[in-house]
Amino acid sequence: STSMGRHDALLALTRRVGVVLASSSETVGTRGVVTFTAAAALRSSSPGVTRFAPSRGSEGVTRNLRPSSSNKWYATGRAGASGPFAVPHPTRADTLRYPARAAGAAAALDPKLKGAMVGRPDPLSTRGESGGSGGARATAFDRLVYYPILFLALVELLVWYSVAATSPTSEQQEIENWSGTKKVQCERYVQPETTAQVREAVEWAHVHRKRLRPVGSALSPNGAGFSEDGMLSMALLDEVLEVDTENMTVTVQAGARVLEVTEKLRKHGLTLLNYASIREQQIGGFTQVGAHGTGACIPPLDETVVKLKLVTPGKGEILLTENDPDGGAALRMARCGVGALGVATEITLRVTAAHKLLEKTWCATRAEVRANHENWLRSHQHIRYMWIPFTDVVVVVGSNPLPEGVNFVARKSDAKQEAKKTEPMRRLLKQVSPMATIDETLGFGELRDALLAVDPLNVAHVKLVNAAEGEFWRRNCGTRCDWSDQILGFDCGGQQHVFEVAFKTGDSLGSNTGADLQYMTELLQIIEQEGIPAPAPIEQRWSAGSRSPMSPATNWSIADANSADANADADVTGRSGNPGLHSWIGIIMYLPSEDETQRNAITNAFKKYAARETEALGDRYGIKTHWAKIELPDDTEDREKARKTMDSRYDTESFRKLRNEYDPKGVLGNDMVEGLLGDPARVQKRDSLSSAFWGPLERYAETQWVLEELRKQKEEGANGDDNALHDNALNTSRDTSPSSPSTSSASNQVPRKSFHRHLERKFNAAVENGSLVNVSIQIAMAVALHFNIGYQNLMRAIKEEDTKRAAAKREATIEADRIKLETATPKAT
Repeated sequence: STSMGRHDALLALTRRVGVVLASSSETVGTRGVVTFTAAAALRSSSPGVTRFAPSRGSEGVTRNLRPSSSNKWYATGRAGASGPFAVPHPTRADTLRYPARAAGAAAALDPKLKGAMVGRPDPLSTRGESGGSGGARATAFDRLVYYPILFLALVELLVWYSVAATSPTSEQQEIENWSGTKKVQCERYVQPETTAQVREAVEWAHVHRKRLRPVGSALSPNGAGFSEDGMLSMALLDEVLEVDTENMTVTVQAGARVLEVTEKLRKHGLTLLNYASIREQQIGGFTQVGAHGTGACIPPLDETVVKLKLVTPGKGEILLTENDPDGGAALRMARCGVGALGVATEITLRVTAAHKLLEKTWCATRAEVRANHENWLRSHQHIRYMWIPFTDVVVVVGSNPLPEGVNFVARKSDAKQEAKKTEPMRRLLKQVSPMATIDETLGFGELRDALLAVDPLNVAHVKLVNAAEGEFWRRNCGTRCDWSDQILGFDCGGQQHVFEVAFKTGDSLGSNTGADLQYMTELLQIIEQEGIPAPAPIEQRWSAGSRSPMSPATNWSIADANSADANADADVTGRSGNPGLHSWIGIIMYLPSEDETQRNAITNAFKKYAARETEALGDRYGIKTHWAKIELPDDTEDREKARKTMDSRYDTESFRKLRNEYDPKGVLGNDMVEGLLGDPARVQKRDSLSSAFWGPLERYAETQWVLEELRKQKEEGANGDDNALHDNALNTSRDTSPSSPSTSSASNQVPRKSFHRHLERKFNAAVENGSLVNVSIQIAMAVALHFNIGYQNLMRAIKEEDTKRAAAKREATIEADRIKLETATPKAT
């Protein structure tokens, strides 16, 4: 009882002190102390505690208090507590609100602080007049969100570990193609040294749904083997495994280059049936994209493949031959499968006896070509035309095997004669660029680049360059003799954009419809009438047809396939005993300098050039674009149109059916393969979600870029209003942005920050892989990044507001001093 009495006495004393303080409200403010004291007074009504009658000084305070819904209080002010000391603690609102208001009142009364508090937001204005509970506490909703995210994060960690622990050895690399037109930052670049390592890498990609695109020498102008997510290089599998002189075949690993294979075959008196222009190609890519040489009776190189070993995600390692139960249908489909059906590890090709070619080069007019075309096509084993726009010059290069017993003696050419050949181009370079220093060692291709670099998109200038090139070829006519691989390979020039198409112009050499020359006539008319700055040459070659359904020179057609359904004995490839005659035509634009603005302008002009050719001639001639030179359109409607075109000109139904068996998850593809041949939904999901989540980041990056350019211009003393400077900075940022394989035009993109790009790649991969865990985590990362950007913008706004307040405070102080001085001056007088 004694202890209880002391307890009650101490509580009574506390209440009295609170009431006394409450009566002095003008010193601190009323609300905080009143609330604190009132709670102590109401505490007297709690059961089990002696009631306390407040003094007169506190009567007016306690009488106006509203009764609480509960007579028990926590120390924080919440109901439900018990005990003699369970009094409410002042809330955060009570602690912060009154000093801020007091400061605001002082600023309003003190001239020196006039304007300093103007516009300052009330940090507690959204909490309501009743204050709050004193701080944020976890709710049921918080827990509902927190624990699933925590669970997903743990699962993601386990998934990441399982992927990382079993992933093949790889590295991050920046890959650029030979033409300098495509560049990719590859996150996972795998270089296996054995077939077993290839199998392990492909199996890993299949299990974890990771893209791993096979790539050769990266020669394709369109980057056909490129993928940001992952690439599988075959460069280290480059052995020539077997040369069979009896069956006239050679078996090589896919990474073996044409140059090395040719030298190995030469020791056995053998060589490949035909060659493309570049001998640095790997055999795998050489056949998978349907590479071709020239020769009206010689098929593309994929037709020479008689056996193919593939490592596939869906069926493991398989061997395809012409003697398979399906009659070799899978072999014919896979040997020109654009790397989307499996990774070719071993390839067996037909070869022929090594031989020398006697090549003759001469110039003809367009009328002479039309008059002699059939004869020249029949009388040369290999022949190609190089049409020079805006001139009446056609360079004809034809070659035939050197007859047995004939010994060709080549005339020696000295440096003086070689210089005479390029003299027209040197003379023109001095005219258009008088201040340039011309190196006497520059060759034909280097001189052409130097000339075009002066003004590559000026039609009048391009006409002069083409005329000089025509004169060079007139002086370069003659005959030479060498091994077939040396004759058929030639220098393609410097960095360039190339667009090459093939179309059928007859069932055989003897039944040419004349579509080949008619196509060229119409194309030249478009160029010259519409003023397209087309440099030389436009190259035209021929080949026999291919039984590979996905070859650009395929003899397959929908009509033949339908007739084959009715006649089981018919050849379902559409060949029907006829070899077919196909013409290949390639247009070109060079990239003669490293100036990004000029290169972007040339790139845009070339896209329009190729689009104009396709629009005017594509449907009428049924053109098929070379797999190494086709581009995935940017626009969704254009992609759908291109996909329908593929369906009408290739046996895509059989291709997709086989791909569903060999690569059901599409891990060996890229956006080009999926968009044109595979599952377009994979590309559409990447594009739409990227636009939704990363569009704001693009705009943020552009804003930062423009602000940086604006700052630089102001530092350099640029004159003009802010709007003009802003527009100039925006144009500068867009003009100087490097090209990238994104869905938008490269000339309109601002470089993204590295962490943006890294997160976007991970997010896109997660969406494509279809993993709920991955998608959830990446969405969380994207949302967090958005909040981060919002926070940065808020901090920037607060900083600007603080700067304005500081300036207002300085102005108020100056004004107050001035008023004080003016007030004091009359008194002194």
